[in-house]
Amino acid sequence: MRLPTLSLLLISAVLSGEMHAASAQSPTSYPWCSRSGRSSTNNCYFTSKEQCQRTISGIGAFCLQNPYRRHLPPARTRR
Repeated sequence: MRLPTLSLLLISAVLSGEMHAASAQSPTSYPWCSRSGRSSTNNCYFTSKEQCQRTISGIGAFCLQNPYRRHLPPARTRR
């Protein structure tokens, strides 16, 4: 019983070490936000002002630059 458990643990450790971290996108990664006139919450998942404006058209919201945007460091290349 101990050997299969230990083997599974070792295999999972090796596999997790091989996985590459994905660049997760958070609201702080996007340059544009929308804000509804009724609410004070921002929806910051827009890559351009035009995309934001098309999305909010007709719903009484407006677009603004993301005040919390973090500029991501350049992607590293593998050698």
